[in-house]
Amino acid sequence: MEQKEYVTLDFSECKYISEIYQQMREKMNWDDWYGENLYAVWDILTGLPHYGNDFTIIRPLHYQNIPHGQDKQFESYINKLCDTFMDAYREGYLNLRIEYC
Repeated sequence: MEQKEYVTLDFSECKYISEIYQQMREKMNWDDWYGENLYAVWDILTGLPHYGNDFTIIRPLHYQNIPHGQDKQFESYINKLCDTFMDAYREGYLNLRIEYC
């Protein structure tokens, strides 16, 4: 049986998309050449080397006070990112919990 590698991604304090990718890059131990977009996240979760196979994502249900009034756009991106993780979960690549704070 495969050993579980637990990773918690806490997006609750993130205000920029770059902060989200920085956290994933550090906690999942991505190679430097991995891109920072949803296609790259899918590729990482489904086959490229990374740390983690049991993920907890912590995030607010709704984001507020995102710079430049981008609350809805930022929240939409986080939703798409969580959907990417959820799709990888449904395909059997990882375990996933999403917690709302």
